[in-house]
Amino acid sequence: MQTPAEQYEQLVGEEDKVVFGIQTCEHCVTLLLDNLYRTGEAQNQDTYSEILKIIHEVEQRLRREWLELKIKKAVLAHQMQQKGDV
Repeated sequence: MQTPAEQYEQLVGEEDKVVFGIQTCEHCVTLLLDNLYRTGEAQNQDTYSEILKIIHEVEQRLRREWLELKIKKAVLAHQMQQKGDV
């Protein structure tokens, strides 16, 4: 069984991956919007919109995961503080 400190470190690694995923989504949105701006592809606007909505859904899922990780980390940090591990 892992100690609270070990669990916390594991959550930090998971959090890094989730944050990178969020940043990737943000980058993709920026690239697509920039491309749409530069090309003005009105005929493909529906496709752009659909893709951007899907990316937004993925980003929202990742942000929920991030929130859950932050909650778990806060609880573990409290436990570690109580035990004097911090």
